[in-house]
Amino acid sequence: MDKNNLIPKGSNYNENVEVISRVDTFNNKYGLSIKNYSWIVKEVIAIIILVHGLGSSLRFGFLRHSVNIVDNMHATLIDSDNFYIYKNSWIEEFNKNGYSVYGIDLQGHGESDGIANLRLHINDFDDFSDDVIDHIKKIHHSIMFENDKKGNLYNNNNNNNNNNNNNKMESMEKIPMYLIGYSMGGNIVLRTLEILGKSKDRISKYNIKGIICISAMVSVQLVGFTDSFKYRYFYLPATWLLATLFPTYRQKTGSVEFKKFPYVNDIISLDSGRFKGDKTNKFTYGIVKSLDTLHKYIDDIPRNIPILFIHSRNDSLCYYPGLEIFYNRLVSDNKELVTLENNEHLVIMEPGNEQILQKILDWIFNIYKKEDERNNVKEEITLK
Repeated sequence: MDKNNLIPKGSNYNENVEVISRVDTFNNKYGLSIKNYSWIVKEVIAIIILVHGLGSSLRFGFLRHSVNIVDNMHATLIDSDNFYIYKNSWIEEFNKNGYSVYGIDLQGHGESDGIANLRLHINDFDDFSDDVIDHIKKIHHSIMFENDKKGNLYNNNNNNNNNNNNNKMESMEKIPMYLIGYSMGGNIVLRTLEILGKSKDRISKYNIKGIICISAMVSVQLVGFTDSFKYRYFYLPATWLLATLFPTYRQKTGSVEFKKFPYVNDIISLDSGRFKGDKTNKFTYGIVKSLDTLHKYIDDIPRNIPILFIHSRNDSLCYYPGLEIFYNRLVSDNKELVTLENNEHLVIMEPGNEQILQKILDWIFNIYKKEDERNNVKEEITLK
């Protein structure tokens, strides 16, 4: 990452920020062990929660990789034992700008357990959002009760769980949260917002101030628009039938080959933590059905939560015209679509990702600044 392309904003930027990194687990509603990661700064101004894409993992998606990019076509391995690199990664830049960063390996991905001990297999696509919401809850409670000072971010053995502590939790200043979803993770954070949006109290409780969707899986080029004939009368019923009859069978689709920047294919193949097989029929149906679900409940997304979409016009997987339809249907007081002309799908790994990161930092900073100005105005009115 070229630091010269990153312009620090405000007084919160700290080149030598002290970061506490942690790796932990929690059990979800199925009892699956979900691996979670955190990079915590002391003087935090906001929390960023990252959600990775299909077949990936939290660290692969948002850290750098120990590879040498030979040219646009090829990349070679440097160190397989230390493949994920924090230095000069997006996560490090978030930390330097005052943001604590959290994320999980989605179930069936990375180092998290999978249903029936299977990789890339699910019961229901909404289970991903349920795990993200569980993660948000645990982050919220750990901060409110300051469990991080006790050395266990997910310590639930609090013997002082009484009304006084509950009142203390509600009265403490809440740290703003921002959700960033990448590819399938973009679908998941939007669906998470739909689920949480049914209860405005939950949105307020967790202080979610915005979400960012990068190359979001809102529409898939192969299956078409959600209101198209081939989606409604072929892909949706066909994948349902296969998922019902042969739920754990894996159709041999082969790996996706990216053509604009082929070196990313090498980086993917060098990731020893990645499952090399195909997804199950039930997972495939979950993905296809999730596209319809996202559009069906679009009105549950709170209109006052700012949303930033970043998407390549030439995305070979997640269909840009379908994203435009979703964006135009979305009723929001603050939405923005940034269209990339020179990228493909894995934009965090592609040339120019520094400018994308800077756009995200600027966007969050502007929301934070407007919120701060609004609070100051309210305070002045109160004093009068």
